[in-house]
Amino acid sequence: MKEKVIERECLVCGKRLKIRLKDNGEYRGGHYFGILKIPTGDGEHKKIKRTKIGDMEVDVVEWTGEHQKIEYWECDDCYQEE
Repeated sequence: MKEKVIERECLVCGKRLKIRLKDNGEYRGGHYFGILKIPTGDGEHKKIKRTKIGDMEVDVVEWTGEHQKIEYWECDDCYQEE
């Protein structure tokens, strides 16, 4: 079975990770949580509704600007702390 090595960064502590990917989808060297969409660049928030949290009423907003997609990886140490 072939292995491919990719490098990623732990999003909690910043440690450099070497992830070994196998052809069958298995991997070693970190813990993967999926893709995050992070608001970036120019833009603003628009109010989409109001909701209640406890006794407070708050606005629910949505980012209207661009998003950057990043992979969420954690090293073994940060994953164990949860």
